[in-house]
Order: sequence, then C-alpha cells, then structure tokens
Amino acid sequence: MLKSFEHSIKDINKEKGIVTMYVNAFGNKDSDGDISVKGSFAKTIKENMHRIKHFLNHNPDMLLGVPVKLVEDDFGLLATSQMNMSKQIAKDVFADYVLFAEHNKTLEHSVRVQDIKRDDEDEARVLEYRLWEFSTLYSWGANAKTPLVNIKSMDDLELMIRDGHYSDEKSKQIEELYKRLKDLLKPQPLSDEPVISTLSEKEQILLFKNSLKF
Repeated sequence: MLKSFEHSIKDINKEKGIVTMYVNAFGNKDSDGDISVKGSFAKTIKENMHRIKHFLNHNPDMLLGVPVKLVEDDFGLLATSQMNMSKQIAKDVFADYVLFAEHNKTLEHSVRVQDIKRDDEDEARVLEYRLWEFSTLYSWGANAKTPLVNIKSMDDLELMIRDGHYSDEKSKQIEELYKRLKDLLKPQPLSDEPVISTLSEKEQILLFKNSLKF
C-alpha cells in the first residue's frame, strides 16, 4: 500500500547531505480513506529500522540513502535520511531538495506500508503499520482528474533549468521534457475538424512521469 504525503522539508544539512522530512501525517484522512494514528509506526521503527529503505519513486533500483532516524511527533512520522552523496542520483535529488527549499517549495513523499491493526470501532483508523520504505517523489500529484501539465508544473521546470545544479544527463532530460510539454501547451490552429490526441490521458501522464526518470 502506497501513501503519498506533501509537506515542508523539516531540515537540510548541505554539508553532510542529510535531509529530514515528514513522510506521513497523523489524524487526517488520506486518499485511501485511512487515518494514521500516532503510535502506528512505533513497533515497526523498533523492530524493522534496519530493513527500511529510502528510494526514489518507489523504485528499488534507485536507492537514495539510508534512514538514520525515524521518530513520531504530534504531527506525523519524521524521517531523517543520510543521502549517498557518492552517487550521482543522490546528488541530483539532493540538489532538488536544496533548490525547492530555497524557493519555499517542497518535493512530495510517499510510504510503502502494510496495515497490521485497525481500530475495531472505526475501521478507518490504522493503529499499527509495517513500514517497508519511504520515497522521494518526482511528480506533482497527477491523477485521472487533473490535467497533465499546469502552470505550477511549468514554473517548477523553469526553476530547475534556471537554478538547478545537475549532471549533464539530467539537465538535458529536464530541458527536453520542458520543450515537449511546452509544445503540448501551444494553441492549436482553428479548424472545422476536431483535434484528436493520439495518446489517452493515462498514456500522457505515464509519458510525463517516465520522462522524469534518469
């Protein structure tokens, strides 16, 4: 089960490549209709901390770093990750964290969990989770009811091109993606014939997400 969550980054240590972020919030109903309860991660932190991973986009081939601390506070599950700055993928993601934080923006996060115990009186309340991994997400929350590209997405891409510090490969991918998305937003010439896209909305969203991978 995947649960996405967007919130401000708690702290970034630029010298050591350490990021602290909330990866789950307590007390609010998520998109699955579940309510995480404070204490729901206590057992898995105690028993499974050594097995929990930090990935990019829930991809096990994209290991970003090692979780060095997981704690529950009144707000939610707070994760501290030591990014592996000897890997280019981690350097690029960390550059995104720094860049977005400097502009009061945030990357989204998601956890892969298994619900172990629920409240007998309220099934929506999850009392215990098993946490497998948490991920940094390269997406803007696209789903079937939202457009492929919006102004915020284009602004973020422009920000990444202008101020980001990436590998040559990723910089090229970002610029190519920006050009393709900008072409999609160009006004279409007036015609008596309807304009029919060759890609479904689902296929366009998939293309958009895959273009962000490196």
